[in-house]
Amino acid sequence: MVKKLLLPTDFSKNSWNAIQYAIQLYKNQECDFYILNTYAKEAHGLDNITLLDPDEAFNKYSELRSNQGLGDIMAKLTFENNNRKHRFHMLSRSALFLNAIKDIVAQMKIHMVVMGAKGCNNENTRSYGKNTLSVIEHIRQCPVLVVPENVRFKMPKEIVLTTNFKTNFKSKEIKYLVEMAQLHNAHIQILSLTDQSDMTLWQRRNQKRLYKHLKGVNYCANVVHNVAMATALSCFVEIKHTNMISYIDKKPSFWERLGFGKRTLTKLGYFNDVPVLALHGGVLKK
Repeated sequence: MVKKLLLPTDFSKNSWNAIQYAIQLYKNQECDFYILNTYAKEAHGLDNITLLDPDEAFNKYSELRSNQGLGDIMAKLTFENNNRKHRFHMLSRSALFLNAIKDIVAQMKIHMVVMGAKGCNNENTRSYGKNTLSVIEHIRQCPVLVVPENVRFKMPKEIVLTTNFKTNFKSKEIKYLVEMAQLHNAHIQILSLTDQSDMTLWQRRNQKRLYKHLKGVNYCANVVHNVAMATALSCFVEIKHTNMISYIDKKPSFWERLGFGKRTLTKLGYFNDVPVLALHGGVLKK
């Protein structure tokens, strides 16, 4: 089956690195890569009046810049990539970033979104960008692979799956992790903070369900005690030389959507040299 990957770009170094990573990750598989750049004014409050009277100069300049930037990317890819299994499609959209992502994922039946950890406007070196967090939160139909700026491609041989087993694992969500492991003959390291003897009945059922979904790939379970997940994960990644981190991104609660409480990705900490695969779905039970 031909893989369809959506690669958003703002022409930053980080987004170019994510494009390169995706190409290497799927170098042995037939792929259609959709490289997307969007341009539109963010409208807030009274500024919405601008939607009734568009700034033609802004639109024309932005359209020109978008097409030129995508043309430069296409030229680079044509020069550097001679993989006959790969096809590239340049998409320039006059739309808000998240709206464009939603439409293309639905229309093109995208299998995965691959994007940088932050854009050119994000100056905080220890946090994920607003657009990245927004895509993970709102795009639920497919996984999102986040590629930080310092990642240098290595075949993922060790993939960590963090979990507290409070998530109702579904085959649809785990299949992307299984496919990734099978594609690169990778080993999955399950990392949790709870011993089986301390699990609730719900957690034990979810654990069994997860192991069933992972049938066919090499995996093992690891438990770390008395530390926060961010600390445990950081130590584990360093010791095991992990090539990729994965987690189930539960649907945010009402309060999390209002900005109260940390998103799941934020709770894991920030890694500037390890890509993170957000797998969507799952129902969280307290």
